[in-house]
Amino acid sequence: GKFLADWPSSDQAGLLMWLKRNGARLGGNSAQYFLRRVGWDGFILSRDVIAALHREEVLDASPTSKKGLMQAQEAFNLWHEESGLPYSHLSRILSFTID
Repeated sequence: GKFLADWPSSDQAGLLMWLKRNGARLGGNSAQYFLRRVGWDGFILSRDVIAALHREEVLDASPTSKKGLMQAQEAFNLWHEESGLPYSHLSRILSFTID
């Protein structure tokens, strides 16, 4: 718990890469859903969120690549700073913008 509590939400991409390397079965979306389940404030790159990130032209790489994760992280960091909303709220709101 302390490990996750000490990891900043502004570096979820780094945490996801760490979990993929060091965690059992925590690659892809599994780690994102695990983090949400344990109460960690983070985004989930669902199909709708990815579509919205493409629409906003902030994601041009595969969302599973390091570059794509970093692009998503930068967008969420900016929106978090602008709005003050938690990353998990931003992720949900973004997903609702897709038909």
